[in-house]
Amino acid sequence: MPNQYLQIDGVATYVHHTGETTLPGTPLRQGHGHVVVCLHGAGGNGHLFADLMSELEAFHTVIAFDQPGHGRSGSLDSLGEIEAMAKFTGRVIDELEISRAVLLGHEMGAAVALQTAHDRPQQTAGLVLCSAGFSFAPPEERVDQMGRVRDGKEKRPFDPTAFASKTSPEVMKKAFMEGMKTDPRATYGDLLACQQWTGGARLAEILAPTLVVNGTEDREPIRSTAAHLTQKLKTAELKTVEDTGHALLLENPEAVARWVRKFLERVPA
Repeated sequence: MPNQYLQIDGVATYVHHTGETTLPGTPLRQGHGHVVVCLHGAGGNGHLFADLMSELEAFHTVIAFDQPGHGRSGSLDSLGEIEAMAKFTGRVIDELEISRAVLLGHEMGAAVALQTAHDRPQQTAGLVLCSAGFSFAPPEERVDQMGRVRDGKEKRPFDPTAFASKTSPEVMKKAFMEGMKTDPRATYGDLLACQQWTGGARLAEILAPTLVVNGTEDREPIRSTAAHLTQKLKTAELKTVEDTGHALLLENPEAVARWVRKFLERVPA
């Protein structure tokens, strides 16, 4: 997958994209279909979308980037607020000269997508929210545990609840290794940002057509509140992927891509 660095507010920002490689500082060549901007979850990075991007690139222009402090982007710390991440996302969109985008977010990235859509409605063609329920706040014990990891008091944990029962060990290992690319300081900041975000109170103000895609074995309370999230968003629909957990981008990117392609066929260009 082609990639390049952008300088956004003094941060070297690593961008993954489909299509032709362009020179640094040169806007990407936007081809057919929609421009889809992918937003990763807590402690993640844009490479987690690689398989999904490969599935979509024949139909759409797809972009993913590493938030500051994540993956190969500069800094060690998370931006610490969903609002700040949404603002940074907007700066990336502006730098790439994208007039309208479909925002595709996973977990925390879904909250960033919602916030960006609220702040920039004219630039948001649609939303795809993966592994998302009504609340984005992680359990208190998960936040506390990552705080201990950040402080060097505990090893980085492996969380089996992120996967469906049929998920292969290879996929689990890949997810764990991608998480290792982000410093625990940034992951801890992400979890605090999700815990403190209050954007759910403004969901009814978001009018962009929306698709919510969750795994049938995703974590609670995502499974039990996904329908509530869909109801709060006025133009949303909910789809599920069988035998798939919270890491659905890695567990079954083909099925996610099928739902996304069908949805984007109905989204005005």
